[in-house]
Amino acid sequence: MRKMPRFFLAAGLVLLCQFVSSAAFGQEDPYKDLLGKWDVQTEDGQYTFVWTFVLDKGALAGTSVSASGEFKMENLKYENGKVTFLVNVGAGGQTMPIQFSAVIEGDALRGGLSLQYGEANIVGKKKK
Repeated sequence: MRKMPRFFLAAGLVLLCQFVSSAAFGQEDPYKDLLGKWDVQTEDGQYTFVWTFVLDKGALAGTSVSASGEFKMENLKYENGKVTFLVNVGAGGQTMPIQFSAVIEGDALRGGLSLQYGEANIVGKKKK
């Protein structure tokens, strides 16, 4: 068996690693546009939120901060540029669920929130 020169072996390994990483993990990070902090408000500006999206051990996680406090995002999903999640605002047995959904377009988002008292449109910008 003929020995392969080290240069070709090294080049082959580099190409193999690039192929495996792009094939196994996708060409792009699917959460790239979402991750980070967002300033969000109802369209009338009456209610404001700061959303933070992170990867925690490879899983998408997030928090929502408002005048009511900081709350963990539950049932958080991000697919095809649309993020949805639930926040239970309050403490103990006195919580109120708020469902959020928004479409991400670059550094902007537009969507809505829904709670027991009604619905409202929301808009937001990603913090730099």
